[in-house]
Amino acid sequence: MRNPLSIYSIWRGDRNPELRGTTGRIFEREVLGECLIRSHGYVKFRPALEAVFRNQPGSTFEPMGEAANFRDAVAAKMREMGFDSSRLQLYTAVGSALDVFHKIDGFFVFEGTIVTLDTTTNPHKDCAPRARVLVTAEDAIIGYQQSAAEIAGWFNHAKACGQKGVI
Repeated sequence: MRNPLSIYSIWRGDRNPELRGTTGRIFEREVLGECLIRSHGYVKFRPALEAVFRNQPGSTFEPMGEAANFRDAVAAKMREMGFDSSRLQLYTAVGSALDVFHKIDGFFVFEGTIVTLDTTTNPHKDCAPRARVLVTAEDAIIGYQQSAAEIAGWFNHAKACGQKGVI
């Protein structure tokens, strides 16, 4: 596993100035991995979401690389709130129609509830109304504490309200 500070400098383009301008895509791939299906034209939200469900690069319960660290941070926050986090799943939508047209890079699923994510190297980006939680490079450096708390909070809210589906 790489040092988060060295990953961040790669995302910012410090080590490779040619990467500037494309670092957002690198950050997305590093944190979430890439979906197995690529966007080849517009797809409505529900079919795009269903395609992502069917085309994951590995286990959604035990993702690889940096995605594992992200899932673990969210799982830890959920355990603090009294949830059984073993059923928490992380899906990547990077490169899919859900990413390209609906601006959702990935999502967590827990007991029928979906919390959508947008990853960015821009700390001033506004993700509304597309994704529910914005995951920044600065948050990645500190172990995803802010986004993990937001995601766990949305699952807690959904449970309290009896809400299922995409929130």
